[in-house]
Amino acid sequence: MLDLSDKTKTQYEYKRDRDRDVNEMRRVVSTWNKDKLQSYVYNHNKKYPCSDAGMAAILHRFISSSEFQIGTMSEDLKMGFDIVLAISRNKKIYFQTTDLILTFVKEYKDVIQNYDRQSAQTYKHKLMVGYEQSVSMVNTKVSIEQEMRLKY
Repeated sequence: MLDLSDKTKTQYEYKRDRDRDVNEMRRVVSTWNKDKLQSYVYNHNKKYPCSDAGMAAILHRFISSSEFQIGTMSEDLKMGFDIVLAISRNKKIYFQTTDLILTFVKEYKDVIQNYDRQSAQTYKHKLMVGYEQSVSMVNTKVSIEQEMRLKY
């Protein structure tokens, strides 16, 4: 039987469901290389459609592991930074994921600065602008959702 009631989730239920989804995606994402991660973020993975939980799982993986170190191959660093930039531009993220982007930038500040110096890139600036744009995008999305909820 279908439940057609207009019941919205409480904050606790939303957090519980999101944590469960993130943990499930962390298990899946842990075995992927950066090419698969990039195809997931660009929504080219047929088996797993791109979601906020998956992108949060990718950021958790980047933050908790030592994939980004000074002196590693520059192509790996570039691909990782591009993945984080793509996540910051994705329209499916929420506030928790934007916080993870900022945590990533703070955690790997030295690596980003070293890479920018060596390859004449501006990833530190790009990542901070991407973070700011993601926060404004999420704020806009939340305000639209609130207006929709009030009207209907």
